[in-house]
Amino acid sequence: MKQIRRILFFIFSAILLSSCITSKSVQREMLKIQSELFYELTTPVYSENIEKTIYLNPIGYSAILPFTTVKGKGGMIIPLIIYNLSQRKYELTLGEASLIQPYRNFLMDALLAQCNRSSCFDLVVNDGNITLPDSALILDVKINGNATTTKMTYNDGAFFNPFESGYFTGFSNWVINSPTSWLDISVSLMQGEKSIWEKTYTATENLSYKRERIEDPHNAYENCIDAMTENLSSTTKGVVENISRDLHFFILYK
Repeated sequence: MKQIRRILFFIFSAILLSSCITSKSVQREMLKIQSELFYELTTPVYSENIEKTIYLNPIGYSAILPFTTVKGKGGMIIPLIIYNLSQRKYELTLGEASLIQPYRNFLMDALLAQCNRSSCFDLVVNDGNITLPDSALILDVKINGNATTTKMTYNDGAFFNPFESGYFTGFSNWVINSPTSWLDISVSLMQGEKSIWEKTYTATENLSYKRERIEDPHNAYENCIDAMTENLSSTTKGVVENISRDLHFFILYK
């Protein structure tokens, strides 16, 4: 009877603990964490003469949520005699407040770095401080869609062993699934009032691994934000390289 009471106590304790880890409490902790987007230059350097200049208009909108959101996606409780498990599932969407640098600024920096490395033109920011001639080439970039999501699972449970002192061997950990990023970016090359080249780039990418058995909650939250930031960085890199390549060939053979 004493052992049964201990089992029941553990089951109800597990249920109560699981219910305390709500989507709102997870989101509050997430909002305290920031991560940095990164861009690695890996394409060959263009070493021929550069004769053209393209002026990049500042990008005004990141098309990303202002804050990281966390939504509860249900869970389950398995109250068995020997093995007990409670599980909570969450879906997260990355927000700009979790980024050290605003995404629109990161995209501009990435475009400048990539184009000035591997393209047949100079790309400079059109900051409005100089008067451009009517023949100037001006690049407009618009972010139409920008979403990075992932899922987290919190596991809490224990094994019951009546032959060991203490009876219970407990565990709790977090699992972070592979994030997915979706980008939709339009570019238009203008000369005067006329668009001479335009294209829309859409990309979806997810990392091929997930992070498991993270015991410390704060470490789990940091890993989650870092994983989403890493995935968004990688997706952006692919889009930026494609924009740079297409502009390069357009200017080269124009």
